[in-house]
Amino acid sequence: MVVKKLVFLFVLSMLSSPLVRGAHLVGGDISYTCLGNNSYEITLRVYRDCGGSGAGFDANAVMSIYDINNNLIQTLQAPKGPTVAVAANPTNDPCIVTPPNLCTEYADYITQVTLPPLAGGYVISSQRCCRNNTISNVANSGTYGNTYTMQIPSMDTLCNNSPRIGLVAPTILCLDENINLSMAAVEGDGDSLYYELCEILAGGGQGGGGCSSTIPNPACPPPYTPVPLIAPYTPTDPMPTSTPLTIDGQTGLLTGVPNQTGQFVVGICVSEYRNGQFLSTVRLDYQFNVVSCGRPISNMVTPADDPTILCDGLTVKFISQSINNTSILWVFGDPTTLADTSTSPNTQYTYPNDGVYTVMLIANPGSSCSDTSMFDFNVKKLVDISIIYTGINCFEVQGFEFEPDGFWPANATFSWLISPGANISQWSGQKTPPITWGTPGTHQVELMLTWPPGCFDTLVQQISVSSLSLNVDAGPDQYIDEGETAQLGAFGGVDYFWYANLPAYFNNQFIQNPLTLPLHDSTTYIVEITDEFGCKGKDSLTIYLNPKAEPTNIMNVITPNADGHNDVLNLATLTGDLTCKFIVVDRWGKEMYSIDDYQNTWGGLSQGGDELPDGTYYFILQNGGDIIYKGPVTIIRSAN
Repeated sequence: MVVKKLVFLFVLSMLSSPLVRGAHLVGGDISYTCLGNNSYEITLRVYRDCGGSGAGFDANAVMSIYDINNNLIQTLQAPKGPTVAVAANPTNDPCIVTPPNLCTEYADYITQVTLPPLAGGYVISSQRCCRNNTISNVANSGTYGNTYTMQIPSMDTLCNNSPRIGLVAPTILCLDENINLSMAAVEGDGDSLYYELCEILAGGGQGGGGCSSTIPNPACPPPYTPVPLIAPYTPTDPMPTSTPLTIDGQTGLLTGVPNQTGQFVVGICVSEYRNGQFLSTVRLDYQFNVVSCGRPISNMVTPADDPTILCDGLTVKFISQSINNTSILWVFGDPTTLADTSTSPNTQYTYPNDGVYTVMLIANPGSSCSDTSMFDFNVKKLVDISIIYTGINCFEVQGFEFEPDGFWPANATFSWLISPGANISQWSGQKTPPITWGTPGTHQVELMLTWPPGCFDTLVQQISVSSLSLNVDAGPDQYIDEGETAQLGAFGGVDYFWYANLPAYFNNQFIQNPLTLPLHDSTTYIVEITDEFGCKGKDSLTIYLNPKAEPTNIMNVITPNADGHNDVLNLATLTGDLTCKFIVVDRWGKEMYSIDDYQNTWGGLSQGGDELPDGTYYFILQNGGDIIYKGPVTIIRSAN
């Protein structure tokens, strides 16, 4: 994509009668067309006030050409073309009264020059004093001149054509009315253009940044001095508006609503790029004259402006935003009566039924200078809803399904927002799927009901979810001898599941009264019980093994340094003729080594054959499902 950074210096006069005192320059732009063979036709368009006591158009315009190092290449004298009047009221609107002394005209200065391709390109500039001294956003504006400038790209072997402003703008802007000006440039190379609000430049006069003469000859080289704006105005916010002044970066459409009369200068930069490479910048220095045009404008608050005016059912509020009128007439479009009218600016009307009603508002009804606006109001009955739900409030079941109850429009949409921790966070539709939360507690769902043309209603439903709320009993603690079987028993539900905190044997973990064989001392048994609804409860008991005599003289230190003493862990006194599984874990319980038939050969190695670091580990001997012994073993390879 190609974008052009052109900077148009263009000032449009928009003077009301109290402001025009003499003929001043009020803007212009400079552009060029490539004619081939390194030849360019340069056009400078200059705008000024008509007549008055100020200077008229110059017979010739000075244009100076510089290289990238600000070396003067040459200065041209371009002759003036015909003087052209700018229409003050181009649409011939009978309601607009043009100030009697308001007049703007322009002339083009055209010349040709041959410029061979040059590294860094060329800068073409023309400067002239002076601006109007009544500009509202520039202090001492009459001391500042204008600089019109643009660039020919570096090594222009492709015969580049600059963009050219196609618009001759109207002379006035109307107070409190939408600006809708296309500042689009004509560009014949297919390059891309990007538009933005930017600074305006001084040139000539006391504010000329070193170029203080009325017509600098030659024009001064860049860089050029920006014209300072009076606070709070800035290049990107240059004039008082109720809707900010903006320009579309791609189309060049200038929009906004001025809300104060006066003269305001605005800078518009257009950037030119080809295949992503910057070519040049042209600056448009635009002087607006904002006046009260005096014509009536019919305007009402519509559902597009405020959707809530249709959210109260069959009774609708109507608000007039008309201006420059002395009277109004509402016609509410109710076909069942002729009394559906009002002359009050702010009123309301109750319709008999649902339906689409065309509302008309006339500003200055019966006058030759009136204005009418119309809008369709889609009126609906009042919405009235609540939230209902199904599901079980215990944490283990839940499955809540929410839906609205009451009256709502057929084209309403439903958006559900579920509080954090649920299996879904949001849902669109009249009824939610089953919802469960990952933690017990108080949770909520929020329903936003929306219906055209932008109405909405919001409801919140809270849900209390309890965890393991079922009351169950696992029975008392027990004491048994090692190897004995214990009888478990629990009460409180229909489904049972038993498990333990340590390895244990069960004949059936899913019955109410299973048999168990603890394999460790002080084993805690837990039972989870579920009722017929799926709610759960939990209880526990501990089975203690009566103590027995422990074996003595068990080896618990090895020194695997190949000296023939204590190099391996010998547990023959424990294993005897038994086939035992041998497991070594570190202090955090991570398995480091295991073998199914231990032959008293472990010498401090990992499962992969690497030497384990010195320190204390733990080993377990198992014969089938029985633990023969468990205890610590310390590896010492060298003295500290």
